[in-house]
Amino acid sequence: METRKTKVIFTKAGGNANGSPSICRISLPKAWVNRMGLTPERREVELAFDGDKVSIQNLKESPAKRRMLADKKKIRRFALVWGQMYKNHAAVPQRYFELAELVGDGMADLGFEMDAGESMRRAFPEADAFHDNEALKGISSKVDLQTLGNAIFSRWRYWNHWAMGPMQEADFEWFVTAFSRLAELAEDL
Repeated sequence: METRKTKVIFTKAGGNANGSPSICRISLPKAWVNRMGLTPERREVELAFDGDKVSIQNLKESPAKRRMLADKKKIRRFALVWGQMYKNHAAVPQRYFELAELVGDGMADLGFEMDAGESMRRAFPEADAFHDNEALKGISSKVDLQTLGNAIFSRWRYWNHWAMGPMQEADFEWFVTAFSRLAELAEDL
């Protein structure tokens, strides 16, 4: 789950008798609104408040649709660039691997889902291809574009949000293997 700090905007609208703010607003990151599938035409959401936390979600009657995969040329180009970035990680500033605007938003824009590796585990329950580079190599001829892209997105998120330590060389190698295979899968034959 991504989190960001923001401030509530208090405005005076209408004729409030005591002069106190009558409308409160919060700005949301556009990328989040886009991922929820909200548009000016389809903007209804449900708010929930538990006393400490406000949550916003799509209405059950109109859930955001799963995003279609982008053109294979775009996926291939992205995979080739990031495969090289991970391969040459020692020469690349660490912040490039951490910025959501680069890898995270890029993977989402290509149509991949952050599913904590679930699609990879369902497709290959016998192999730990989500964590192990050799297992990933073992299933690479059988994995499909969506499953591999979801795994890359989820594994990137793990290293950006949940991991308690820095990536090791084996972790960078996993991404090199995964992005290389993603580029092959996206190649038009």
